[in-house]
Amino acid sequence: MDNTKVFSSPKLGSTLLKTLKKGEEFPIISTSVGDSAGPIIHKVKSGNTLWKIANQYGVSVSELQKVNKLTSSEITVGQNLKIPQKYKIHKVVSGDTLWKISTKYKVTTGDLTKLNNLRTVTLKVGQKLKVPDYYYQVQLLGGKKGWIKKSQLQKKAQNRIVMGWKHNGSKESYTQQLKHPNLNVVSPRSYTLTDTGNYVSVSVDTKYIQAAHKQGKQVWQLIGNKFDPVLTGSVLGNTKKRQKLVSALRDSLVKTKSDGINVDFENIDPKNKKDFVLFIGELKKALKPHGIKVSVDVTRENEDPYWSKSLDRKALGKIADYIIIMGYDEHWGGSPVAGSVSSLPWIKEGTKLLMKEVPAHKIILAVPFYTREWVTDLSTKKVKSHDRTMAEVNKIISTQKLKKVWDKQTQQNYVVYTSKGKKHQIWIEDKKSMKLRMDLVKQNHLGGAAAWYIGSETPDIWDVYHFNQ
Repeated sequence: MDNTKVFSSPKLGSTLLKTLKKGEEFPIISTSVGDSAGPIIHKVKSGNTLWKIANQYGVSVSELQKVNKLTSSEITVGQNLKIPQKYKIHKVVSGDTLWKISTKYKVTTGDLTKLNNLRTVTLKVGQKLKVPDYYYQVQLLGGKKGWIKKSQLQKKAQNRIVMGWKHNGSKESYTQQLKHPNLNVVSPRSYTLTDTGNYVSVSVDTKYIQAAHKQGKQVWQLIGNKFDPVLTGSVLGNTKKRQKLVSALRDSLVKTKSDGINVDFENIDPKNKKDFVLFIGELKKALKPHGIKVSVDVTRENEDPYWSKSLDRKALGKIADYIIIMGYDEHWGGSPVAGSVSSLPWIKEGTKLLMKEVPAHKIILAVPFYTREWVTDLSTKKVKSHDRTMAEVNKIISTQKLKKVWDKQTQQNYVVYTSKGKKHQIWIEDKKSMKLRMDLVKQNHLGGAAAWYIGSETPDIWDVYHFNQ
């Protein structure tokens, strides 16, 4: 609804926090019985006006005037004003009981009794009952919480995403991965940005899509930009090229019966910041009639102009169905110092920053199913690293007979050893670190999780990589 008011508590007269416009979406995090079952009387104080009182209680001036039989907007200090309550009316039909009606509207039998002055639980067919208006608690930007009247919003069901990117495997392993019951979305790399033709190279595996659908999985095809800022700017900065790309993607996604697209454009020239938003907007417009979801990958916010500052996260969040925060590369392959790929404090802060610009239910936290082995030459102090799957890390621990130590700072297990003049360090990704990230998703009411990449995890990860009760 237009101009929906958000209050500080589930009670008429509480502080107005924000007014939402039609179409804005935020996650509902709890419900509460409101005060709609009882009468509300406002005693006029110095400085009150009808407009201020109406705004305070979320009603209109004309409604106040009508219920209080006011012929003008003049009010006096000490005057008692009735606050009009908005109720649904339920007409009793054969078979109705108070319990049945309360269950239907998700209200209490006590409030139905109080509001309708019922002296008996026996109802008559045709009897009209007022149904109280309760409140839902929603989470606004930045994690701020507020309350909205149930009648002022429209609920929309959303299941959390449990996604895995398809990478670095064989046909046999990919088929096996689809059997994971916790997964509900898979994302194969099927499109690559090019500078000729329709400006996209297509390599869609239709048999994989069919196999995924048979296992009940959605398929969000990934499109990458080769991390090439010049190529990306050349295509996105040209309206005709951009629209040709959008048309080609739409036609392919519809033809292959894909469920979504995952846009993984990284290392974008800052001058193309608006062009990228335009591209996502045009893509969403083209795909919406077909029910195809649009997700966009973004880095954890930092000061790099190409890898972070070129992303208008707020604008992208308004357009896309999901924003996937890549919760890794705190320390990347070429990092000059050794460190965690994704310490918990680092990604907690990154998530909070993104939540200031994007509604929580649209945010998917991407987690690493890999880590890095850091090797420091003790004589030259030069540092290099190697990608390691979880199984590879376990093999190193076993071979070197290492003992894992809990690192309180990163909230991860850690191992270190020296061999042939070189220091080896690993901040481990395992079941324990993954559980903490899944808890982070739930605590912040995020839209789900995505794993880079399926196949690099150990079997026990699936004990925690889910949102099942």
